[in-house]
Amino acid sequence: MKRFLIPALMLGLAACTYPHEQVRTVDSRPSLVVVNAPPFSTLAVDGIVLGQANDYAADKAIRVEPGRHVVRVFSEDQRMIHEETVFVSGAVVRQITLPEGKK
Repeated sequence: MKRFLIPALMLGLAACTYPHEQVRTVDSRPSLVVVNAPPFSTLAVDGIVLGQANDYAADKAIRVEPGRHVVRVFSEDQRMIHEETVFVSGAVVRQITLPEGKK
């Protein structure tokens, strides 16, 4: 009887699992995307340079805090080719579209 008690006890303990808790955070900040930016152009939001403007196209938006933001796009030789002031709130995606002629 003792021979079967220890394996049964071990099997019973192995079947027990600890509680599992998973926490997810939803980011509901607004975001900005840049469309029609020339190659190697630079994106700056509120004076902070974020990198190449094409990196922030529809598939990779930049999250911002709700409120007013100044978006600037600079050419490869650092000339400002587009400036736009936007107001965003909620979980919206605001699209910044550069005119065709600015390339």
